[in-house]
Amino acid sequence: MPPDSEWRLKTSSLSLNNRMMSIGLVDEHSFSRECITGSIKGLYDSLDLVSFRSCDDCLKGGKDLDVILYHAHQSAADDPSDRQGLAPLKNLLEIAPVIILSAVDTPKSIIEALDNGVRGYIPTASTSLELAIEIIRLVRAGGTFVPPNSLRPRRINEEVVTSGMTQNGQFTTRQMAVLNQLKLGKANKTIAYELAMSESTVKVHIRNIMKKMKATNRTEIACRALAVSVEDVTGTESRALHHE
Repeated sequence: MPPDSEWRLKTSSLSLNNRMMSIGLVDEHSFSRECITGSIKGLYDSLDLVSFRSCDDCLKGGKDLDVILYHAHQSAADDPSDRQGLAPLKNLLEIAPVIILSAVDTPKSIIEALDNGVRGYIPTASTSLELAIEIIRLVRAGGTFVPPNSLRPRRINEEVVTSGMTQNGQFTTRQMAVLNQLKLGKANKTIAYELAMSESTVKVHIRNIMKKMKATNRTEIACRALAVSVEDVTGTESRALHHE
């Protein structure tokens, strides 16, 4: 596990003018629901959190929400290939961006969630409360958060994937740098700051990446790039086991 600093998000440019942010928490377990609600309300005065036992209760709540946290204990987390586990989220996605909280953080479960429209994925086993709040603010500001540690089983394999995508002419070095930032769900302003380029240049790179990947939005770019990385890593490991 890399140090927490590698997870830090630059949120200075994602300020919401310090206004009250309304968060909905959907958690079928009373104990964890009350613990999460109490922790957030006790530490962050600028966050208005309302908890619900189910997706239906949240939909019937009649409250305007900025972000919805969905605590996936089993169905949506244990078997990412089971789309029925994520089905309850479909209606929630129509009223606010959804972030999944889950102890399961496999690449397949994360990609499946993103494919279904989820805007953030927070591994509960390794994410601090402070970082979770930063992720919530990022998603509220229009970003998408993907836990980088979960989608990089082995750094050396990711470097091979990145090198291959660059060498085969699919992307330029700068486009690949922007793509790697998109895979982490970072906003344009943050990407521009970290790569020392203007925000307009970042937008041009994103448009060119979208054309090359035949994607319609930045979330689709991230999902496809992550899928390629995961498949490559899986294939590499399978070949290694075969040779052994």
